[in-house]
Amino acid sequence: MTMVRTMIPQKTAAAHAALAGDRQAVSPKLRMLLILVDGRKTLDQLCAIATGLGHDLQAFVELRRLGMLSWPEPAGAPDAAAGDDTKRLVNAKFYALDLAARMLAGKDEALRQAARAVNDEQAFISWLQTCAQQIEQASSADRAKFFLERVVADAR
Repeated sequence: MTMVRTMIPQKTAAAHAALAGDRQAVSPKLRMLLILVDGRKTLDQLCAIATGLGHDLQAFVELRRLGMLSWPEPAGAPDAAAGDDTKRLVNAKFYALDLAARMLAGKDEALRQAARAVNDEQAFISWLQTCAQQIEQASSADRAKFFLERVVADAR
């Protein structure tokens, strides 16, 4: 799926400030990951590298939540593919909803309601993080990580 793979994270001013001086702004593990973001690698490429460092998609979402990353649309994205991207987004959302419902034993009504507002890539990634947090609270961090890995793998 192009949605996750083609997004190119960019460091924000806060990220540059944290890397330039304030080492306390992010944990050492997230700092190492932030250094890898160069504005050229797609999220998919960065996730492949991050996996070797013990990170997953959740780490990028956390950096975004901290205001260290932004995820603009890829430059030169073809307009003709917009319909395909919308279809992929819908398919990914339904896959994630189904998986979350199974992991939460049907206690997923709030996620279903929130999914209705997901209509672009950034909203999808934020919503995935919310799903993972609920799965972690109901079960474990390993299960939440498994959820994110499965959804990202399906998105490829």
